Amino acid sequence: MEVSEIESLLVRYFNEELSPSEAEKVSSWMAENDENRKTAEHIYYMVLASEAERMHREVDPSEALRKVRRRIRIEQWRRTMRRLERVAAVLLLPFVALTFYLVSQNIEKSNSMVEIRSTTGMISAVTLPDNTRVWLNSNSKLVYPTRFSGKERRVRLCGEGYFEVTKDPKHKFVVEAKSTEVEVYGTEFNIEAYDEEYICATLVKGSIGMKYDDSRHMRQLVRLKPDQYVIYNSRTGAIYLDRADVAGSISWKDGKIVLDNTPLKNALRMIGNKYNVTFIIKNPKLLENTFTGTFSNQSLDVILKYFSISSKIDFNQIGLEDGNLETNGRAVFEVY
Repeated sequence: MEVSEIESLLVRYFNEELSPSEAEKVSSWMAENDENRKTAEHIYYMVLASEAERMHREVDPSEALRKVRRRIRIEQWRRTMRRLERVAAVLLLPFVALTFYLVSQNIEKSNSMVEIRSTTGMISAVTLPDNTRVWLNSNSKLVYPTRFSGKERRVRLCGEGYFEVTKDPKHKFVVEAKSTEVEVYGTEFNIEAYDEEYICATLVKGSIGMKYDDSRHMRQLVRLKPDQYVIYNSRTGAIYLDRADVAGSISWKDGKIVLDNTPLKNALRMIGNKYNVTFIIKNPKLLENTFTGTFSNQSLDVILKYFSISSKIDFNQIGLEDGNLETNGRAVFEVY
């Protein structure tokens, strides 16, 4: 090949512009002898210098510098964001915990309380948020939340109530009654807490436990079996546990007063609860009397007349006293 032809081919060879057959032809020519190889190297450096000159003419150094600086800033921004992501990952858990706490606090604050009252001579029934059923005797009050939350279901009773508690082993049911707490384990029971001094609980079925303060002001727990009742004296800290007259104790739920050889003191207490009356027994000998009978829709006058005729007992109304629910005053009768 002539020199001009080979130089042209070498220039195109180093610029990768030859076809495969032409490139193979040039490679064979360069391998023939040292003179051809030196000629090829000379052309290679000329092509390299020419390319460098072209790049210098075409590239703006200032613009290139700006591009480099821009890439540096972008890289710095990316590194900063990666660090922030790591910091955010560390802070995420406590932030989520704080958010959960604040939300739970708002929910708790919004969980308002409901108060149900049963007026004198009336019986009320209510279904709690957990489907527990409660009957309230005359002149009684029940306070409970609109939604049970936490580990227990807690309500507050003043007066007398009969409970059919929905069983839930994970959330015990607790009734606050004056100074006592009755823990419930899915059951039916009656609590009477009209009096500030005496609180009585009667177990129909299931299991309950009453927490109370003894004479040393130590918190104690007494458990009841079905058909048992307990009376707690908050003044002395004493309790009395015995077999219960279940039918008589819960007869009020059906609007009745059922007496079955019931001592006078207990009979008058049941009547007083229903009609919002306080009886003061002036003759101690009357405490020996017991009574049997069933009253449903009779008026208080008719019931007292029955006692007067059957046992020659006299009743004398002496006035009014403040009611336990701070509503209507209770009529007060002396018993002779």
